[in-house]
This record gives sequence, C-alpha cells and structure tokens, in this order.
Amino acid sequence: MESGFVFTVTSIDDALTPQLSRVLERCAHLASRKQLPVLWQLSDWLNRVPKADPEVLQKRRKREGVLGIILWAASMFLLIPSAMEPKALAGPLLLSVLGFLMSCVAMKSTKRTLMGGLNLAMGILLCLGALLAFDSLKALLAPGALCLAAGVWALVGKRRHQRESGFDRQARELVRQRRTVANLERARVEFNEQGMVLSDGTDVDAQCFEYPEFFFVAETEALLVPVCGQRAVVLQKKDLQEGSMEQLRIFLQEHVSCERVEMP
Repeated sequence: MESGFVFTVTSIDDALTPQLSRVLERCAHLASRKQLPVLWQLSDWLNRVPKADPEVLQKRRKREGVLGIILWAASMFLLIPSAMEPKALAGPLLLSVLGFLMSCVAMKSTKRTLMGGLNLAMGILLCLGALLAFDSLKALLAPGALCLAAGVWALVGKRRHQRESGFDRQARELVRQRRTVANLERARVEFNEQGMVLSDGTDVDAQCFEYPEFFFVAETEALLVPVCGQRAVVLQKKDLQEGSMEQLRIFLQEHVSCERVEMP
C-alpha cells in the first residue's frame, strides 16, 4: 500500500463509550438534517436566539438551586400552620403551596436529589405526626402527602434522567463487537490520496472507501470516527502509527467534512 496515515486497530476501553455515543448521536442528527432540511430550517429559525454562555448558565442554575432551598424552607414555615387553620389562613396557605411548587421547579435541575430527600423526610414526618395524633393533627396529612409525592417524583425522575440512551447502548455494543473480531492485531486502516483503506496488513482483500463516499469524519478527545454510508470505523488516536494527528487532521479537511464532537 502507498505510504499514508496508518492506524492499528485495538480493543476499545469501556471508558470511551460516552465519546462514541456522542459521535453516534451527532451522526444521527446530521443525517436527520440531510433527510428533513425544511423542518430543520424551521427549527433553526425558531431557535435563532443565541444561547447564553455555559459558564453563565451554570451560575444561573446554582442561583436557582439556592433560591429553591430558600423557597422550600419558607413554604414549609407557612404551610404547616396554615394547613391547621385553612379558613383563617387561606392567603398564607395559597402562598405556601405556590412557593412549594416554585421551589420544586427551581431545584429540579441542580438540587434534584436534595429536593427529593427533603420532601420525603418532611412528608414522612408530617404523615407520621398526623397518624399518631390524628384528632388534633389530621390536617397535616394533606401537606405530608404533597411532600411525599414531590419527593418520589424528584427521585424517580432523576433515575429516568440517568437511564442510558439508545446511542449509549449502540456504542456499548460496538465496543463489545470490537473485542470479538478475530486477528484484530493484524488489522490496519490507512488514509491516503485515494481514500481510506481497510486491510489485514497486506494488499489481499483490502477494502477502499473513496472520500466522496464519506458522510463525515468525527473527532473526539480520544477517537477518530470516519462514517461512510451506514458504516462507522472507530479508530483510537493512540493507535496512529504513521504520521501525526495534526497532519492527518489537515489532510482530511482537504478531502471530507470533519467535525470536532465535544462532550456535554
């Protein structure tokens, strides 16, 4: 084979699965844009307002979390006595419920676990107190049930949020499949003027993908992933044996669409 940029092919560490998942997600996004350009033009127009800087957003979320804690404490201070005398304290009762709901909204992004724990603890305390002294404290059952419901919602919602996506599963499957390939140590991937060549280290049965066939090439911190049609070749930067990543990056940008994919 002609001299070019040559990669060996090795097993992929599980720690790189999130990076591969992001590449697959980006690939699906670009494919969707290509297939449905009109809808995406409309979406881009609706979202044309520039987003705030990530550092600004992080500070804003922290402020919302602190505000949520303060609102929660204030709403509990009002909720318990006003629930005992709902007719006489209808105004404070309404304010306390409103403040409680606003505190849940403020804490759901950055303090979800804390919100769930506080509400569960307060809900159990109120319900238990109401059951132990039902005649005098039965009015506390309603706010107790409200707190329990909010606590369960926060904790169950957090687990759902952390559940792996379809891209995560697909990336994990690609990592698993790589480990089952026979004679993996003999495989080579070369980028030359003609295209990307996949081989077992010889010219026998080598496959060449010309650059016009490429959809795009994604680069992450540790991976380089050329996508050709329905095929994605996952390469690790550490496995580059001939040439440098900087030279390869410049070379590929002259032939195909390249994109840096960052982790969120």
